Amino acid sequence: MVKQRQPLRPTRGFTLVELLVVIAIIGVLIALLLPAVQQAREAARRMQCSNHLKQIGLAIHNYHDTHNVFPCASVVEGGTWQTDHDSHKGSPYVKILPFLEQNALYQSCNFQGDTVAVSVTPDGDQVSTVIIETIICPSDDHPGYWEGGNPGNASSAGEDRALTNYSFSMGSQANSPCGTHNNYFGNGPVTRADTTKAHEISGVFSHWAWAARMRDITDGMTNTIALGEIRPQCAAHTRDGWMGINSVYTGTGIAINFNTCEGEPGTGSGCNQYTGQWGASQGFKSRHPGGAMFLLCDGSVHFLSETLDMITYQALGDRRDGQVVGEF
Repeated sequence: MVKQRQPLRPTRGFTLVELLVVIAIIGVLIALLLPAVQQAREAARRMQCSNHLKQIGLAIHNYHDTHNVFPCASVVEGGTWQTDHDSHKGSPYVKILPFLEQNALYQSCNFQGDTVAVSVTPDGDQVSTVIIETIICPSDDHPGYWEGGNPGNASSAGEDRALTNYSFSMGSQANSPCGTHNNYFGNGPVTRADTTKAHEISGVFSHWAWAARMRDITDGMTNTIALGEIRPQCAAHTRDGWMGINSVYTGTGIAINFNTCEGEPGTGSGCNQYTGQWGASQGFKSRHPGGAMFLLCDGSVHFLSETLDMITYQALGDRRDGQVVGEF
C-alpha cells in the first residue's frame, strides 16, 4: 500500500515588524557594547602612557646617577632663547636620549653651534623631525609632528618638528597674568623660569640651563612633580617639538586640562587661546577623560584629576614649599 505524501507546510518568513524589532535589539546591543569597548581601549592607552612616563622617569634617574643632577635645558644665564644660539644645545630630552635607548640619535646630535638647527641623521633627516614613540601618548590623536613649524617662533618657522606629549615641570612658577596660581608659594618669582638661580625656581626644571639635584627637592621625591602630560598642538611653544629649547617647560599655575586648543570649544579669546597668552597655554593637559598623567620625582606615575584642589596641585609642583600634601 502506497503511503500518501503529506502536503508541505508553507514556510513562514519574518514579518516587517519582527524584522524591525530584531534590528532595534541589535542596535541597542551595539550601543551598549560600544562604550565598553572604548573604555577598554582607553584603559589600555592609559596604561601604555603610564609606561612611557615610567621609562622617562628611569631615564632621568639614570642621568642623575651619572651626572649628579637632573637633565637641564640649554639657554645660559644672561642670554635668552632668542639669542646666544651657540648655547642652544636642545631640551632636556637631548641629554637623556642615550637613557631612552636612542643612542644612535644622540650620536647624530651636533653640539657645535645651535644643536637643534645643525643636527642631522645619517639619512639626511633633521634630528628634530624624528618621532620618538616613547615620548608620545597613544591617547592623543594628533600626528607626532607639527608640519611647517611655528610661525610665531623664529627658531622653528617653516620647519617640521617631531612632538612630545610629556613636558618637564617648572612648578608653581611666575607666568603671564592668565595663570591663576602663579608663584603661589613665592618660590618662583622669575617669569617662566628664565633663570639659572635655584632660589628663583619653584619646580625641578628651569626654562634655562638649570635643573635640580635630588638634594634640592626638600619636599620629598614622592611629593614633587617631575613631568606631566601636554597636548603639544594646544600651545604655541610646545609646537617646537621635543628637541626645541623653547618647548618642553610647563607649570602648575594653570588648572589641569584648562582648554587652549585651537578649534575646540572654549578657545579663541582672552586667556583661553592657543597663541598670544602663552602663560595660559603652558599648562598640563591630556586626552584622557577627567585628568592627566604625571611622573613624580621618585619615578612613580599618578593620574591627577582635573578637579584636584589647586593648592594641593601647586604644592605638588613646588619642590620646596614645606607644605603637607593632602590626598591626590
